[in-house]
Amino acid sequence: MIMNIVIIMKGDNMKKVELKIKGMHCRSCVMIVSDALTDVKGVKSADVNLEHNMAVISYDEKVATEKQLISAVETEGYKVLR
Repeated sequence: MIMNIVIIMKGDNMKKVELKIKGMHCRSCVMIVSDALTDVKGVKSADVNLEHNMAVISYDEKVATEKQLISAVETEGYKVLR
């Protein structure tokens, strides 16, 4: 199985991951995904890119988990590719 969750950086409880997201079609989709991710407690930033269908999220791994990030995106109707 190919994993599309990439750990970019880790240290001092902060972690940065990249999620591949399927289903975004416009700027509104980007805003919905970005808002969903930043609403997760512990997320410091979420940079969502429509052209590359991905999000780069920085979060405190003592507060948030990758599972919560995925759930936030998928609750809005998008799919995180794993």
